[in-house]
Amino acid sequence: MHRGSLFGIILLVATVLFQIFVTFRVTRTSLYDRAQKGAQTKLIWLLPMVGAAIVFSVLVSEEAHERKDNGGQSS
Repeated sequence: MHRGSLFGIILLVATVLFQIFVTFRVTRTSLYDRAQKGAQTKLIWLLPMVGAAIVFSVLVSEEAHERKDNGGQSS
């Protein structure tokens, strides 16, 4: 197997694993309702890597904002 082929396979596997990870994070968050989660999941899988990166960036930002707003309060 050529190095280029191996690199392509590793890149493909990493992309799919990242998309699975982001999909899992989106489905487990309480920040979004069911429709929003469905739309974000579609974005993740219809725009490989780019969609997942966008959704992940927004999710991390929203979670940080939520933690900052709830700082010191117990849930």
